[in-house]
Amino acid sequence: MSSKITLELPEELLVEALRRLSSKKRRELINKVEGGTQIQAQGMPAMELDKLTGLISVGGDALEDSERLYDDTGCA
Repeated sequence: MSSKITLELPEELLVEALRRLSSKKRRELINKVEGGTQIQAQGMPAMELDKLTGLISVGGDALEDSERLYDDTGCA
């Protein structure tokens, strides 16, 4: 069952109502209206990133791997 709601509202009243919401809630509502989700980048101090150093070891040599890839296929 589909229902329709028609609402006429002065823009100033809508803006005032949105201002009363938290910025997080406003973003959520705007995302719903726009029909998508947005990724919010969150910064952090470089010192925090330093803690990630050495957390995992993938290994390998990217330069060597790329040279081998291009040398083997004759693309270089």
